[in-house]
Amino acid sequence: MKVLGLRWLGSSSAHLDEMSRLFGEVLGLPVGLEQPDARVFDLPDGSAVEVFKASDTEHSFFEHPVAGLLVDDVREVRAHMEAHGVEFIGEVHDGIETSWATAWSHFRAPDGYVYVLVSRAARPTTRAFDELRVCLRVSNLDEAVRFYRDGLGMNIVDEWEHPDGQRGVLFGVVPAAIEIFDDAQWDLVDNAEVGRTLGRDHALRIEARDPEHLDALASQVEAAGGVRSGEVVRTPWEQTCLRMESGEGEQLSLFILPDEERRTRTEARRHLGA
Repeated sequence: MKVLGLRWLGSSSAHLDEMSRLFGEVLGLPVGLEQPDARVFDLPDGSAVEVFKASDTEHSFFEHPVAGLLVDDVREVRAHMEAHGVEFIGEVHDGIETSWATAWSHFRAPDGYVYVLVSRAARPTTRAFDELRVCLRVSNLDEAVRFYRDGLGMNIVDEWEHPDGQRGVLFGVVPAAIEIFDDAQWDLVDNAEVGRTLGRDHALRIEARDPEHLDALASQVEAAGGVRSGEVVRTPWEQTCLRMESGEGEQLSLFILPDEERRTRTEARRHLGA
């Protein structure tokens, strides 16, 4: 039996259209599922907000927003909770193809509020490993740690020193991606961002939300020893970029995606569970 997290929030409302504008237009969440009596809005981490019409009698007992606990097996967790005196509302519901969850069951907690257990089918993946690590060789580990930890806000998950003095640090980075370019594309990016080719064969790219975020992040990187290689530029592919580099000469591009590209990549990450 596993409780995996909070992944769903449901609300019954007489103002479905107004709530849809709030989540869709104001907050920018895409509609992942639309039903006659409900709309589901997707969040980038795979969670969802679902709004039901007041005419949806199956959720007429919703007197407040209801939080959903994601579990591996709704029936198993329900049986465990019932054995501890928790009151459930109705039977376990099994989803159909158009349902957000594969199964769900509502219960009333000791605070008097309604919550729900939900489960979802595992997303298919062809990945043959548990974790990918990109290893960088640096001459000054302490300066590099300051750059990645303080400049980019990466969290250290492990660090070590061998008896003969060899040291290493592991940063956890989520979400992350690998991007590969052919030679011509690599030179194209260099020329677009700094006006010349630099002859390096690897670099880091860090996504920012908007110009204010990019500027704040650049200042944070500078305070940790990074330097700007040029000005903020607009590339031919409509990304806003600022090239920087670490004290070790590691190339770093801070970038802002155009809105449509951001939506496309967010959707792709959602299907990967990232």
